[in-house]
Amino acid sequence: MVTPAARRNLEAHIRGESARNLDALMTPLSDRPRYVIPGFVLEGRAAVQAMYQACLPMLTPELSDEFLRALGDPAVTRWGENHCVIEYSDAYPLHRGMVVVVHFDGDRVMSENTYFTSASRFAAASFPANAFAGIAGATPVD
Repeated sequence: MVTPAARRNLEAHIRGESARNLDALMTPLSDRPRYVIPGFVLEGRAAVQAMYQACLPMLTPELSDEFLRALGDPAVTRWGENHCVIEYSDAYPLHRGMVVVVHFDGDRVMSENTYFTSASRFAAASFPANAFAGIAGATPVD
């Protein structure tokens, strides 16, 4: 099962997002993070940091509060050996239609894989097609 330290690091990462504090949200990440978001795979700390620099203005404390609440809700979050899967329900209106899979590298957050359904307020259209083009380590995907 995911260690308590890994869960605390995920919570610290989310609190860093809430505070729009790039250093705080990057500190809990693995040395080799990999993020999957609509249209892109981001490999490495520089790519993930550049993505967050572009996205931080869109991340509100309310989004982070809902994310943190979901971590303690067994109706939407399942914990595995080195990952958790969050399938947001209607009880999470800011994240409705999202599935997030978080993998851990030991006690540090290694990846966030985010998927949207058409019901999500963050559907793929939220990110312009070229939003992360030009970021070293960002690979466009269909």
